[in-house]
Amino acid sequence: MPNSTDDDAAATAFFRERAPEWLAAVGRRHSRRAFDCRPVEPALLDAMEECCRTFRPYARVRAELVREPSTDIFKGVAGAYGKVTGSPHVLLFIADEREPFAAQHVGLTGEAAVLEATRLDLDTCWVGGFFSADKARRLVSLDDGERVYAVSPLGSANPSKSFTEKTMSRLAGSKKRKCVAELAPGISDSWPTWAIAAVETARLAPSALNHQPWRFRLAGQGLAIFTDSASESPRNAKRLDCGIAMLHAQLGASASGFRGSWTDLTGSDVARFDAEAAS
Repeated sequence: MPNSTDDDAAATAFFRERAPEWLAAVGRRHSRRAFDCRPVEPALLDAMEECCRTFRPYARVRAELVREPSTDIFKGVAGAYGKVTGSPHVLLFIADEREPFAAQHVGLTGEAAVLEATRLDLDTCWVGGFFSADKARRLVSLDDGERVYAVSPLGSANPSKSFTEKTMSRLAGSKKRKCVAELAPGISDSWPTWAIAAVETARLAPSALNHQPWRFRLAGQGLAIFTDSASESPRNAKRLDCGIAMLHAQLGASASGFRGSWTDLTGSDVARFDAEAAS
């Protein structure tokens, strides 16, 4: 796991316990925007809160569950179009924006909560731009320097996708993913098995408009993740998306019998995963 907080031991233990089920959840997770408004059973919310409380691999980053039913903080792409509806609960992904690697730390931490929700048969959707920051701030106590980077609805989606959901899915090309060779230029059978598994699992990670802005390369005995270009925009936070892919990559490595930790990097480089065989 990342090695930057006093809670690292607890987060590492929680990751190792959940890793097989989170990996299984990777293929089941789908972004949903239309929910049935029904509050989630308290026992499931308790499990979500345990995840948010325990999996905090970075000192100034956290996921917070807002239990209050029907808290509407979402906006549409154009007016009400594309808006998340009927969500009984909300996950907030928070970090101190003064931290130089906050965005990627938010992505990794938040995706753990998303996969935990999937494990519990709950539905989610990463929302980075189309929510009210003012309303989100009023739902949680923020320390100096903290802000809500992204949110997710939490609940049970309607059985059938709405017309808007189908349209948004087509626009994002959510069923079209880049091939492994594009995500990891130069990948071959000579790569370590754990690194290939890491890239293959990261390929299934969600990202803004399904852009998949991450790329991988071998870096010594480790695996480096970097952005596809230096361009950035408020609604296409590539480092946050890379953080999401980092958790997936670590799950892939774990399934191959390798553990390790992430080291943050600068420039277009995001981080490096240094792996070692699990004992």
